[in-house]
Amino acid sequence: MTNKEKFLALVSDDKPDTLLNNKKRIKDRSMLRESQQIALKVLLKLDEIGWTQKKLATEMSVSPQQITKIVSGKENLTIETQIKLQTILDIPILASYYENRITSNKAFKEPAWRNNC
Repeated sequence: MTNKEKFLALVSDDKPDTLLNNKKRIKDRSMLRESQQIALKVLLKLDEIGWTQKKLATEMSVSPQQITKIVSGKENLTIETQIKLQTILDIPILASYYENRITSNKAFKEPAWRNNC
């Protein structure tokens, strides 16, 4: 981009899409965080059961490259893929929102009635 083009962009009458871009970035950050949590669950489970990524790819009927994308934590997983992972590896994936809420609620004191149980 030339200096003239940069200057014209600065003084342009067009409204900048800053707010829209920021909202998209925040949404993407949230999706990325979830993808990374799923990737970590998958990697931990593979290690626990002694499977390779190639073995998981075979069990899921997908390419090893697809598994690489999943465990990198940067893949936007379809519901179908999440269900396959959940079923084959026997790990909770779709419930991550509730798992996080339970974990954060444990930081608070247990209600008195639970101590009597």
